[in-house]
Parts: sequence; structure tokens; C-alpha cells
Amino acid sequence: MINKDKTVSELFKSYSNDVLNYSMSILKDYDEAQDAVQEVFVRYIKNEDTFRGDCTHKTWLLTITRNYCFKKLNGRAKLTETIDENFIETHGPNIETKISLNDALEKLTTEEFEIIYLREYACHSYQEMAEILGISIDNVKVKLFRVRGRLRKYLK
Repeated sequence: MINKDKTVSELFKSYSNDVLNYSMSILKDYDEAQDAVQEVFVRYIKNEDTFRGDCTHKTWLLTITRNYCFKKLNGRAKLTETIDENFIETHGPNIETKISLNDALEKLTTEEFEIIYLREYACHSYQEMAEILGISIDNVKVKLFRVRGRLRKYLK
């Protein structure tokens, strides 16, 4: 059950943008991401009694988001949108850096892009990433190391 100090309304106000941004990073479509936000909170409400409390509400919401979005993708091809179109809050590198970074990000698989998104754009800790992805912290570190290496190679 939801903590008495956290209602669904408060959780929505606190985390709906995180869910939207994470959905956008996976689905690459704003309308689908908005639908995902609604669906994630509906699923949260339906399953709130299964929340064990071994992670934060935010982590649980992002896990639901990940599961929903990957199910929605259902084998679609790798993501090809530019980073500016995918994130509501964009960081401000110069145009040349943005273009080459976008080109490099387009070469990543959906799973690789997700790792970079969670760490570099959503600024999650290794622990939070492990909980969201359902893998060990060591596995998160290894995957992140490999993806960063691929990005470095693409940016040369």
C-alpha cells in the first residue's frame, strides 16, 4: 500500500515527468510516452498492494515504465530520433557536439541507449539502475563501461 504520507496524486506530481522522460527515451514518440505515463500510473494503482517497499516509489514506477515501454516496442527497430526530440529538458552542448553525439547515439541498441539515458540524463545511481533494469550493480557498471566505450569509438 502507498505510504500514508504519499498519495497517488503526490506521486504523480513528483514523478510523472520522470516517467514521461524515461518513456520518451525508449519509445521515441511523445504521444506514446504520454499514454505510457497514464498507463504506468493505472498499473501502479492496480498493483499498489504488491509494493514490498524494498525500493523507492520512484524506482518502482520506473520499473513499471520500463516493462510497459519494452512491451509496447514489441520488437520495433532501433531508435533513430535525435536527442533534442526525445527529452523535455535538453542539456546545452554546441551544435557540432549535438550532431555528432546524436549520430553516435543512433548507433546504439535500445538497451544500450537506455543505460546511457538512465545514468547520464536521468542521473540515477547504480543501485537505482540495477533495480529498474532488474540486474546486479556490477552488471550495470559493466554495461555502462561498454556503452561508453562504444560511444567514444563512434565519436572519434
